Amino acid sequence: MYVFAVFLNRNEIMQFINLLKRNKVIVTMVSTPKGLGSSCSVAAKFFYKDIDIAKKILYANNFKTFSNFFKLRTKNNHAVFEVI
Repeated sequence: MYVFAVFLNRNEIMQFINLLKRNKVIVTMVSTPKGLGSSCSVAAKFFYKDIDIAKKILYANNFKTFSNFFKLRTKNNHAVFEVI
C-alpha cells in the first residue's frame, strides 16, 4: 500500500523527499493524483510501512505547507484515497 505526502510548496516537498531518502525510505516524486488538491503538482510517494518515519521527519522540521498524508487503496477496481 502506498502513501502520498502532499505539500503546497515545491521546495518543501523536495526537502521532505531528501530527508526521507537520508532515512533509507524508498520514495519517489510523482505528479499529485487528481483530487488531492495541491498547487505545486508534485507529491512524495512511499510505502505505508514507512509512515512513522515520515511523520517523525514531518514533525521534526518546520514544514509550513504540508497538506496531508493520503493512503491509496483499491475499491471495486478504482483508486480510492483516504486521509491518514
